[in-house]
Amino acid sequence: MKKTTLLALAFLFFAPAFCVFAEQFENPMPNLTVPSGLEDGQAYIVIDHKFLRSLYDYPKDDLYAVLDGGADFSLDFRYKIGWNIEAQVGYTTANREQTAALSYTLDAPKMPFNSRLDVQFFSYYDFIADTYDQNLFYLLSLQSIPFLEDRMIFTIDAGYDGFNGYIGLGLGASYEVTRHLNIVAEYYPVFRESGAVGHIGTTGCYSAGLKIDTFGHQFMFTAGNSSDIGTRRMMLGTDTQDVFIGLKIMRLIAF
Repeated sequence: MKKTTLLALAFLFFAPAFCVFAEQFENPMPNLTVPSGLEDGQAYIVIDHKFLRSLYDYPKDDLYAVLDGGADFSLDFRYKIGWNIEAQVGYTTANREQTAALSYTLDAPKMPFNSRLDVQFFSYYDFIADTYDQNLFYLLSLQSIPFLEDRMIFTIDAGYDGFNGYIGLGLGASYEVTRHLNIVAEYYPVFRESGAVGHIGTTGCYSAGLKIDTFGHQFMFTAGNSSDIGTRRMMLGTDTQDVFIGLKIMRLIAF
């Protein structure tokens, strides 16, 4: 994991050498999937990191105790192929999860929202059964155009997890406090009576924090009640009300 982290950070450092001047216009959320803001030939590399040591009952005499519990780490690469189609591959250290997806983003200038449809293949290791489980995840994402003086944005995700047989929902909001600084928050309600065949958490997941934009980067500092990463896993809920902190970095690349 340490080698993967170092390679990812090195790529972020040297990425500007391969870029032309470009600016991103996507409005990302901590875990929700949003309609792509990439142009043809552009890409994002995304690093997501959440500490596994929660802030609940945190030792008062050990400031760095959060570093002792390990972390869930995710690395994703997204590329806009053309015709509003985007390809994505990713890896998450928790359960050794691998993903590959294709998505289509519909820009609707005359509508109050943009939309995105994803089909994602996922595979992860089940430590209890000592097997790899795999299936498809289908997702529809809707995001409003900015309103309230172009400061507020709402996002809604609706997905179906083919392995767990579960229909999930995610709700999010972003508010621009000042230029390049946004407050972000999201919530995933749990539907216990959905007839899902897999384990569904007892409580919904939430996450909130700050998003900082630069010319080619987006940074998010978050806190929430789940150590999981990504839309699909957050939709499955959690069994704890502990608080976990995380960092997300997005780097725009224009070839």
